[in-house]
Amino acid sequence: MCEQQEYAEFPSHTVSYEIMTNADDEDKERSFTVLATPKEIEQLGRQGYLIREALFRGEQLARLRGALDEVEAAEVATYPRSDGEEAARSPAISRSKRFGGWFPRYLMDKHPAFLELIDFQPTLSVARAVLGPFVRIRQLGGRVSYPGEPNQETQWHLHRRTVPKPLPAFFSFPHTLDSLMYLDELNDANGTLAVVPGSHLRVHNPLPADCFDDLPGQKVVRGPAGTCIIMHSNLWHRALPTRPEGEKRRLLILCYGPTWMRYSPFGVKPENSLVDALLEEASPETKELLGIGGYQ
Repeated sequence: MCEQQEYAEFPSHTVSYEIMTNADDEDKERSFTVLATPKEIEQLGRQGYLIREALFRGEQLARLRGALDEVEAAEVATYPRSDGEEAARSPAISRSKRFGGWFPRYLMDKHPAFLELIDFQPTLSVARAVLGPFVRIRQLGGRVSYPGEPNQETQWHLHRRTVPKPLPAFFSFPHTLDSLMYLDELNDANGTLAVVPGSHLRVHNPLPADCFDDLPGQKVVRGPAGTCIIMHSNLWHRALPTRPEGEKRRLLILCYGPTWMRYSPFGVKPENSLVDALLEEASPETKELLGIGGYQ
């Protein structure tokens, strides 16, 4: 992993948690510097999302783009188009009207550049502020949409459809946090993101099926390349289509959850896992972030 960066440009505050553990336990308090204001954390809890424009810039943005492009070259074949340009025509790319695009999984296991996101404080510290002191990474995946392909959009959806009705007395809500890291500009040609603020709190409101229409109260998010949208995984959202006149839009999706939540079930872990190799000499904090330890 990279050396820890300094993030002086961000406002910050400290969150301290007292852990109500057994009398002989040593780890009774955890304090974290959160790279956000208390007001921003309150907004994230109430509205369900927080926008960081151009969070990734310069060499870091180029490095993440290059890493995703390398994985794409290895997993997605290209074939010539009639106009002489190359376009993705691989079966790996979904042309489903509901969820179009290419969805890579296990990215930290596939390219070393993604390992720097393990302790990426602008998102990790926010996760600790809203999820609590024991946080793990559930997976780093992604989505790439292509201007030459059909149905490069998604329907309205949420990610954790597990809230029963009626609520059991001791039901544990599936609180997870997704950091949507857009490596290309969010604009009308490349495709924007639509969200319904506060919808993550509508635990029993039905989300319309196969819906691609505007919804009351929706907000359409645009932003420069490198923009990150940190959102509750149950916020209603949809990706608008990448148009023929647009450019390929690359997205990384870094999901956080409590340490006791299992790893994301999607995708197939590669045999030569970079994460497994890292764990051999990783610090206790890194191991906890990667799902080993932190079970309280």
